[in-house]
Amino acid sequence: MTRWGLTVGDRQAVVGLLMIAVLCAVSVAAPLLTGYDPAAQLDLAERQYAPPSPGHPFGTDFYSRDVLSRVLHGARISLAIAALSVGLSITLGTAVGLTAGLAGGWIDGLLMRFVDAALAVPRVFLVLVIVALWPGILRARPFLQAARALGLRRRHVIGRHVLPNLAAPISVIATIGIGQIILLEAGLSYLGLGVRPPTPSWGQMIAEGQAALRTAPWVAIFPGIAIVVTVLAFSLVGDALRRRLD
Repeated sequence: MTRWGLTVGDRQAVVGLLMIAVLCAVSVAAPLLTGYDPAAQLDLAERQYAPPSPGHPFGTDFYSRDVLSRVLHGARISLAIAALSVGLSITLGTAVGLTAGLAGGWIDGLLMRFVDAALAVPRVFLVLVIVALWPGILRARPFLQAARALGLRRRHVIGRHVLPNLAAPISVIATIGIGQIILLEAGLSYLGLGVRPPTPSWGQMIAEGQAALRTAPWVAIFPGIAIVVTVLAFSLVGDALRRRLD
C-alpha cells in the first residue's frame, strides 16, 4: 500500500486509464487539433520531409502530409479495429462457452469441434475464446453446482450466476486483447495487408518511413511511439485487473 491507500495495481490502472482517455480524446478531436487533412499533400516542393516545427510538430512525410494529423487519425483506425475485433470475439466466445458449458453432451462435443476448427483463425481470436470461456472450467465451478442442487432454472443460473462471475475475467482478457490486436493490425499494415492508403495507419506509416530513417526519422518514430504508448496503456489496465481478480 502507498501513503494514499493505493496499491501498485491501483496506480497502474489509474495511469493506464488516463492514457487511454487521452488517446481516445485526441483521436476524436484529431481534426480540431491539427487542422490538416491526413491525406492532403500540402506542398511536395517545399514541405517534403519537413522536420518538426511549430507548423508541423511531428514534421511531414515523403508526400508532404502532416505526420501529426496522420498519427492522430491513425489512432481512430487502430482503436476502432481493436474494439470491434475484441467485442466480436468476446460476444461470440461468451455465447459458445455458455452453450457448451451448460448444455454438455453432444452439443458440447459439437461446439468443441467448432473450436478445434478455429485453429486456422489468427491466434488472438482463438486465445480470447478458449482462455475466457473453456467449458470444462465453466461447469465445475462450485456456485454452479450449488445452483443446480437448488433446482434453479438454467436461464436463472446463466443470468444470476454465470454472467456476473464471467464479467471480471472477460474484462481482463478484453483489455489485454485490445493491445494485442493493435499490434496485430500494425503488423499487417506494415506488411501492406491492413488499411489501404491514403487512410492513415500506424504500421503503414512506419513502413513508409523506413526508407528515410536516416534523413527523416520522425516519419517512422512518432507512429512507433504511438503504438508503444497505446499497447502499454491497455497492458497496464489489463495487468491491474488481473491482479485484482487474482
